[in-house]
Parts: sequence; C-alpha cells; structure tokens
Amino acid sequence: MLDHYAFQLKVLENSVRETLRAQCMDESSPFYGALEETVQGVTGPHASIALARRLIEGCCVPGNTFCGREDLLERAAMAMEYALTRVHEDGTIDLVTTNFHDASETAFAVQTAAPALMLLREFGPGGAAQERLDALMQTFIDRAADGLLAGGFHTPNHRWVHAAALALCWKLTGREELLAKMRAFLAEGIDCDAEGEYTERSSGVYNIVCDRSFILLAETAGMEELLPYVERNLAMVEMYFEPDHTVNTLNSSRQDAGTSPDWRIYYSCYLYMALRTGRKDFAWIADEMLRESDYEPLFHEKRPGSLYDFLYFLLRDPDTLARMAEIQGEPPAERFEKHFVKSGIVRARRGDLTLTLVKNQPLFAMLKFGAHPIWLRLAGCFYAKGQFEPQAIEDIGDGWRLRFSVRWGYKGPLPQPQETSDWRQMDHSQRPDVFMQDFGFEVTVGLTEGEARFDVASFGQDGVPVKLELLTEPGGRFETGDLALRARPGDYLYQRCDDATYQYPDRHTVSIGGGFSTHLFGENMRGALPGDQAHFFVAMTGETPLRRRVTLSFR
Repeated sequence: MLDHYAFQLKVLENSVRETLRAQCMDESSPFYGALEETVQGVTGPHASIALARRLIEGCCVPGNTFCGREDLLERAAMAMEYALTRVHEDGTIDLVTTNFHDASETAFAVQTAAPALMLLREFGPGGAAQERLDALMQTFIDRAADGLLAGGFHTPNHRWVHAAALALCWKLTGREELLAKMRAFLAEGIDCDAEGEYTERSSGVYNIVCDRSFILLAETAGMEELLPYVERNLAMVEMYFEPDHTVNTLNSSRQDAGTSPDWRIYYSCYLYMALRTGRKDFAWIADEMLRESDYEPLFHEKRPGSLYDFLYFLLRDPDTLARMAEIQGEPPAERFEKHFVKSGIVRARRGDLTLTLVKNQPLFAMLKFGAHPIWLRLAGCFYAKGQFEPQAIEDIGDGWRLRFSVRWGYKGPLPQPQETSDWRQMDHSQRPDVFMQDFGFEVTVGLTEGEARFDVASFGQDGVPVKLELLTEPGGRFETGDLALRARPGDYLYQRCDDATYQYPDRHTVSIGGGFSTHLFGENMRGALPGDQAHFFVAMTGETPLRRRVTLSFR
C-alpha cells in the first residue's frame, strides 16, 4: 500500500491551518472561540468540538509541523469553553437545525471528542495548557454520559452511534451503567443483512455512520465480532461505486437519495479495514482514493483529501503502520451483476457502463457511462395511478424483468342507508366496485458491453396513453437525421425516429434506438411525474397495448 501516514500528515497540516483561520477570535462576538457556521447560518456546539479535535491532532500527532505547539491546545480550550456553554443541564446538546436536547447529536459529538482526549493524554506535550484542556474535555464527556443515559434516538443508525459513544464514555469515566445501556442497544441485533445492507440503505451517509460506530466499538470495547459487519458492508458498497468514482444512492431511504457523493467519503473505513483484514480490494480502493487526493506530487489546500477518522488508534498500534507496506492491493471487478433481493436493487457493470434497477421507485432505472447518468421513467394515464414503480424484479438469466400492475374503476351507491349524510363520515368501504379495469407494465432489461436494451410492454385496458422518458444532463447536442439542437435545462422533446444521438460536452455519446411517438401528452401527463428545469428529456409515447424495444448504446 501507499504511505497513507505521510499523506495524513500533509492533510492534517492543511486542516489545522484552515481551522486556525476559521476559529472566531473576536472577543466581542457571541461565537468567540467557536467555529461560526457560514453555510447553514447557525452554529452548534459539535462544530466547535470538531475544531478542538483538529487542533489537538495538530499538536499531538507526531511528524506534522504543528506537533508540540501548546498554543493549539490553548485555542482548543477556547473552543471547548464555548461548547460547554451550549450543553443542557441534562447533558445533551442541540442539533440546532432541527433537534433539541438531542442525545444522538451528543453521541456524534462524543465520537469526535473522546478519541481526541485519548490522543491528548497519550501523545500530548504536557504542561498547564494540556491540563486545562483535559479538564474541559473530561467535563464534556462526564456531562454527555448523563445525556446518553437519559436521552433517546430517532433512526436505526443512531442505536450504533449511541452504543459507540457509551463505550467511549465508559472508557473515560469507568461508569458501568454506560456499558449496560450499550449492551441494551446491541441486544436488539445488528441490522446488516447477508448482502451487507443496513436498514436505511444509505450508501451516501449512514452506511459510513454505522461502519464507523462498529469500528469504534471494536477499538474501545474490544468487540471485534462487529467488524465482519463492516467488512460485509464495504464489500457490498464496492458494487455501488460508479465509473467516475461517485457512489450510487438511488435506493437510499434517507436524505442522500439521488445524490452522487465522492467515493472518498469511505476512505477511513476502507483504509482501516484494509489494515485489519489485509483484503487486497480494500487496499486498492484506499490507495486509489489517496491518489485522487493528490498524493503525489502536490498537496492542494483546496483539495486536501480525506483526514483519517481513526488517527489515534493508528498511532496506538505501531505495527499497523509496518503492515501497511506489506499489503498489496488488487482492483475490484469491473464486470459484475448483483441482485440485492432484500434491498430491491440490481447493480451491474460492464467496464465504464453501470446499470441500476430499483424496486418501488419512479426512477426505476439508471445508466451511468463514465460521469454521465441517464435515468428512465415510465407512466400511463390510468386514473392518475399509472406511474411505473416496479413491484417486482425478476432475474431471467440474460437480464431482468420488472413488473407493475394496478386495478381501478368506479364506485356504486351504498347498499344500505347510513346514519349520516355527511360524506366525510360515511363508510365508503361498503360501496360496490363498478367497471373495474386493469393496467400494467412489464419491462425486460438486458446489458451488454456498452449497450442496454429495454423491452417495454403495456397491457390491460386498451387506449391508455403511455410515455417512456429518458432524463439526462442538459448542455449536449441532440441529433437525428433531420435536425440538431443544443439541449437546454428543462427541454422536453419527443423522439419519433428510430435513431438519434446525444453527445455530451466532453464528446461521450449515447445512441438512442427505437424511438416512437403517437401523441404529445407526456410532459404534463396526469398522475405522472412532470418535467423539470434540471434535466433534458427525451420522451417516447404510445397507447396500450404497447410493445417496443429501446436501446441505449454508449461510446
């Protein structure tokens, strides 16, 4: 593996410089000593605790140019003094953008503060500044422990954040009741399925939160039996990486859904698990993430790369650094297909082309060629209930079949008078069904080198208008044999011809074969998702019964 420690020293130095610039030093400001938030517009205590941690790492991590600088500890103490003014009597802090007296935000802050305090005690320079900062940080840990014992949580991943924070507080306080609550969380069982997926399917945020919490539990409470969950999840996430090294989040149930985060958000987890397991694919991924962070020859302050979350634990085990040079990486497969049945998602890759199919989502398919995504939507104007959201995905050997069906119609008069004439109070479940009709779609998908095919069929009630939509980035050139146009944001066109091409500004090109259009009722079809101003749309339209093949070929 590459020398990740030497890189971390450079990243740390850049981070410390930025932290010193960002800390509020205006004594008349209510944010004196804090990191004043300029993006969201509000400042919480966790940001100042993170500021203190960064300065502690600068002072205490051997080999970086700030090592031994006691003034960093003095500045860290200012940040902790501010943070302590924001701790409630019950020991909790606020996530000021939404949650108050929030034990989960407190747990996240403990995950930031506790390793920094351990680092300070083991590698600090000593002296009055360290003693003062130590006392402030211990005060925060003591009060946070009370908040963790009394407080609650919201979401599945918070259980593991709490468990790790409880273990960290136990390590620094010795309070056995913290371990009792930690065990109560863990007794619920770990929600990581056999394929490596957590409950929230959050490949852009909460996978990392869970993995990091289990790593902290292994390091702090000796619970190494939790590391296989991390390994399983990271092995799964390899198949969520796109050719441009972003992370596919189409199936997430959280706020990251539909985003494309940089894969380096996983840097700390892959590096840690590569060092613990020796897995060659994890080592290659960590090295590649490092290369993308300008490992050599330059370290740019604007692109500082990822600062390793587990620096203290790395320093505590010198043998780990020695093992780093011995592990040889191997790239993960660039040709695979995997149906995550429980999660309701298919991920397949052929070199620079990936395919994603998702159950119960209107954006049911996504292709990504290099950095260029194309999403697919399908709908019929059937009682405003015809938006295609696959109810089932079936493996069929050379591809996948997606199905959707709905039955709807009308209601008759009540068979018996009711006690009320108020429509809203009537029991409408007693009304008989009248003229019930069926409607549905079946989509068969195949993937080969550089090409995807979609066989689209609609069935049921005749004459239902349907539309298939391709959504992609605007700014490219759309061409047929008869016209060429520059696609602007929000442009919505109907492709009637069999062949068209769309060339992106970097000259990557997709050929669209099999176009069809019998009506123009697409952009504003009732009950279907409308157009928007973020994408360029290519639509194809017809009526039930419909049977068409559309191919997308990339070069």
